[in-house]
Amino acid sequence: MLLLSDTSRVEEHIELARWSSGNELVAGVGLTILLLLGVRWLYRHEQRGRMSPRARTALMLLRYSVLLLMGLIALEPVRARYLHRTIDAVTLVLADESASMGLADRYRGEAGARRVAAVAPSDVDPAAGITRAALVRRIASSEWLGELSKRNRVRVFGFSDRVRPLAELPARTAAPPGVELAIEPVGAATNLGLAVREAVEAAGGAPVAGVVLLSDGCINAGEPIEAVGQYLRSRQIPLFAVGVGDPSEPVNVRLVEVTAPRMVFKDDPFNITAFLGGEGLSGRSVDVELVERTAGGQGRTVAQRSARARPDGSFDPVVFERRVSRPGDWDYEVRVAPLDDESIVSDNTRTVFPAVRVLDDKMRVLLVGGAPSYDYRFLARLLIRDRTVNVSCWLQSADRRAVREGTTVIDHLPSTREELLKYDAVLLVDPNPAELPADWGLLVASLVSEYGGGMLYVAGRKYTTEFFRSPRTAPLAEILPVARDPDSELMLNDLGIYQRKSWPVVVPDAALTHPILRMADDPAGTRAQWALFEGVYWHYPVRREKPAASVLLRHSNPRMVNSSGPHILMAAQYVGSGRSAWLGTDDIWRWRRVSEGSFNRFWIQTLRYIVEGKLAGSRNRALLLADRDRCQPGESITITARLLDEAYKPLANPVAEVTVGLPSGVTRTLSLDALEGRPGYYQGRLVAEQPGPIRLSVSLPSAVGEATTATCDVSVAPSDLEMRSLTLRREPLIELARQTGGAYYEVDEAGRVSESIEDRSQTIVVAERPRPIWDNAWVLAALVGLLSVEWAARRALNLL
Repeated sequence: MLLLSDTSRVEEHIELARWSSGNELVAGVGLTILLLLGVRWLYRHEQRGRMSPRARTALMLLRYSVLLLMGLIALEPVRARYLHRTIDAVTLVLADESASMGLADRYRGEAGARRVAAVAPSDVDPAAGITRAALVRRIASSEWLGELSKRNRVRVFGFSDRVRPLAELPARTAAPPGVELAIEPVGAATNLGLAVREAVEAAGGAPVAGVVLLSDGCINAGEPIEAVGQYLRSRQIPLFAVGVGDPSEPVNVRLVEVTAPRMVFKDDPFNITAFLGGEGLSGRSVDVELVERTAGGQGRTVAQRSARARPDGSFDPVVFERRVSRPGDWDYEVRVAPLDDESIVSDNTRTVFPAVRVLDDKMRVLLVGGAPSYDYRFLARLLIRDRTVNVSCWLQSADRRAVREGTTVIDHLPSTREELLKYDAVLLVDPNPAELPADWGLLVASLVSEYGGGMLYVAGRKYTTEFFRSPRTAPLAEILPVARDPDSELMLNDLGIYQRKSWPVVVPDAALTHPILRMADDPAGTRAQWALFEGVYWHYPVRREKPAASVLLRHSNPRMVNSSGPHILMAAQYVGSGRSAWLGTDDIWRWRRVSEGSFNRFWIQTLRYIVEGKLAGSRNRALLLADRDRCQPGESITITARLLDEAYKPLANPVAEVTVGLPSGVTRTLSLDALEGRPGYYQGRLVAEQPGPIRLSVSLPSAVGEATTATCDVSVAPSDLEMRSLTLRREPLIELARQTGGAYYEVDEAGRVSESIEDRSQTIVVAERPRPIWDNAWVLAALVGLLSVEWAARRALNLL
């Protein structure tokens, strides 16, 4: 870093502190002349004593000297010292260091290639690709910076979502040869407003001659261009922009997203879907492959596909079907083979996160129905046939001695905590509250909220009203994702028990990708499939969804609307470490007539969604959950742990320690505080600082056997903000230069920037404190001496 240097010079001269100008000086000079003339007249007409002409002249000169000396003292002469300091103006150079500056443009256009060829090194072919950051380093060479410093001091800053100084050069000083700016194009965003303000403030009180901006114009954060221009214009600072990058559309294919189920069962088929995007790909084909590996193992390519871009550059989803026979965590990575002329290859790979967990055991389900409705019967048969489900059925209206259905046949309704904890989910198909034990609802609610189980309630015409009224089922109503409508009975009486017209279900846009509703590999296919299902005739109206709930299905009848919108037919939510769902119609069985496969898929997906918390680890003493499994740097994640002691009672420690494995390989400890009112639950917040995978783990020691460990994975993805616009955007740069009175230059015109920047250096004069000349012993001695000589002479001549 070079030091600042301002030029200065010192000026000294004698000044009169009083009566030194204007009328006072004229009056003083006139008075002095009159006094001198008066002295002359007096001495010429002096009659006393004996004075020769020579003596008269001597006395007159003495009196003249005394008067002149006293006059000078009255004028108060001082020695004045002035410091003339010339402050060099500053030219601020802002070099874009955002991630888009790392793109290697290939300049397929003839004009762009010609401009870059004039700047790029002779051994670099623009058509083969040169990064924008490399062009900035080439432009901001020692010679270019030296030209800028001929008139003003130069300060260079790199900026993206932050600002950092890169170099500094005094005015009228040549830069050392061979100096190259250390530009690092890794920033997550381009915040020009922040860069301009910090650079101007860093100049301190020095005048700013201009701002030189080296950028691709992809300004995507902070203040809008208009505000930046107004800020510079208010300070009369012109901006000179140099556009760097290819204005033509680049060729790029990228993996936008890869989706896969979080958990599957052994030998159960599942899909991994890759969503592709890109630019400049109309009609071109790309090769896509799927790599599979066990956690920590070697990867192998298990499938390959070819995808062709539509005329608008979009792709159909690429679907890979897999079936795994070995339980455990499996990692999947989708890769797109780079194209020969592709600008970016870093976005051609994406990993499924978190890993797909293949389960060995079956989902253990308790199905309880108040009566043998169609929904109950079809659902029971489906679950009994499904090899991933171990279901026990309890039909309340059946004879006590009847043989029950199910994979595991039961002879009584499980009613103790130990019996209920064997199940992963409880499905309630319009149960009769009067037939349930008094504390049964409380035990099921505890299974869901404390032990990660799932609960689905399917409304029916017989018992749903009583379900919301009965104190036996009040704990179950409390954990539902919907709130009861006090006017529901009036509305049902108004509608009647039977309706002749069915109304299609409506899937909100936000629910199209929900795991329960997904019927295709893309939202459009899911919406199309749901449009084929038969509508609903009867439903149980509720007031609204609860704050943490997600609405999945709504009614389409314009009469079925309240203050919260169309009536809710289905909703789901998290309840503690478990999940609950509400299905407000008993017409689901009709969907089987449209598509048995889609009917089965809906029920199995619903079941898997509500049991996911239990299968993820709630059968163990420790459970670790994050409120989301993907985030970006700087965002915070809420971490929740449910911890039990060896007797499976809530842990009573005030704090729980969680180990955090960071992307850098470093581990640290995160403290979770106990949640008030929820024994065994702990919560804390983690701020993601850098991109990459984060693994959280908590371990509970055991006196017998191995310790219980729970893990949770979070992926911190780098922001794609910089990759949304890949071309040189001249318009904002030109507009900003116009607003501030500057100019825009192409890369081959960057050498002209120094000619447009004026010398705005300023000279400041600083006056030091004057030093009096008259106020000293020598002046006093001279005055006393003259008066003494005159007195002695007059005495000698008998004039006293």
